[in-house]
Order: sequence, then structure tokens, then C-alpha cells
Amino acid sequence: MPPLPESTWRVHDVRTTASEQHGRDLPAERSVWNVDITAPAIVLGSRQTEAELNLDACAKASVEIVRRRSGGGMVFLSPGKQVWLDVVIPKNDRLWIDDVGRASWWLGDAWLAAITSLVPAHGLTAHVHRENLAVGGYGDLVCFSGVGPGEVMGVDAEGRRAKIVGISQRRTQDSARFQCTVYLQWGTESSRQFCQLLSDPNAGRDGIESDLEHSVMPLSQIVAGLSASDVVAAFMAQLALV
Repeated sequence: MPPLPESTWRVHDVRTTASEQHGRDLPAERSVWNVDITAPAIVLGSRQTEAELNLDACAKASVEIVRRRSGGGMVFLSPGKQVWLDVVIPKNDRLWIDDVGRASWWLGDAWLAAITSLVPAHGLTAHVHRENLAVGGYGDLVCFSGVGPGEVMGVDAEGRRAKIVGISQRRTQDSARFQCTVYLQWGTESSRQFCQLLSDPNAGRDGIESDLEHSVMPLSQIVAGLSASDVVAAFMAQLALV
């Protein structure tokens, strides 16, 4: 394999809680924060409230409740079950795009190239979403039930679209922070566990559980045996080319 170009990205490997990482102000520089969480968490979008959760169930399951400073639906995270990368660019970076709707397209392209590099030839049908936010039936509540610009969508064996890479974006006057989630594993049990943490008055909880079984495409569904380090290495190889 020919040598890759020297990367201009600083990489930070952190083992921490979701609350600590979301509370951390990251420097305005090209960087990737590889986050290995130590406890399960539900991460709420900036406009969501704890009223949408069963707080007793969250406490019993020792699930952190965290609010991120970007919009969109909630995300369920478990130790070892996903790759979470925070990708930061400063405002003076050539990758910066003022149009928020187009700002993460380049990142989606890098993710798609990385995942494709891990899959046997012709083993994946996927694309980067380049249209407006589409929330569907439950996307306002749950991130992976909808799709936003720059996110990577795959097509399953039955021809249904499912999200592979979720991306939320937070901007300051100095930088943009793209928080990326790719599930290594997800299935019926994950959907059930997540929905048990939603508040009882939440209408359509059974519908959300059924939807999540089909709207999430974990990497284990695409190719067996991938580790988080495999995915991060493939992503960094593509990022070095950007």
C-alpha cells in the first residue's frame, strides 16, 4: 500500500463519560477526538427535555442523561457499541462552508469512503444525504430515525434506507464541531433497551422500537468482525486525503 500523505489532523483518544466530552470546549484547530465512553448514556438534542425520558428507568439502568449543544434527536450510547468521533475545523479552514446545510457534505464523503474501504467489492449500496433534514415519523425524537445533510445512508437487503453515520453540528464564532456516531452493533435488543428509557406518556413507543430496528444500519450488518480501531484507522486514512 502506498504511503498516505502526512495528516494535518491532531488526534485525541479519550476515555471518558458522555457528559464530560459534551461539556468539553474543544480548541479551534483541525482535530479528531476519538471518544471511548465508560458508561451508557442518552444524549438529548439541544431542544429536547428530560420529560421525554423515563428518569426512573434511566437511573435503574445507570444511564447518563446528557444534553448536547446541537439540535436533532436523542442518541443512545453504550460502551464498546459505537464509534464516536468529534471532528473539529477552525473557521479559517478551507473545508469551512458558511451554508450549514452543505457544511458536512465533505465529512460524509470521507465517512463513505472509509466504510467502503472496509467492505468487500460491491458489498455496500450507500450514499451521502445531500438534501434537507427529513425527520420521518420519529426523527424529531430519535436521531437515527431521521436523516440530515452529510449523513451516510445505506440500503438493506430489502431495499430500505437505514442510517450508517449520524452527524450533528455545532458552530461557534471560531470553529465547527461535527459529532459523528457509527454503531458497531445494533439490533432488536438495543432498540428495546433504548425505548424502555423513553417516558411512558411518549405516544408510539412501540412504533419507535420497530422503526429503530430498521432505521439503524450497524457496521456488523455490513461486514463482520470490525473493531472500533479498524473504523477509526480507515476514517483517518481518508481524512488525510482531504
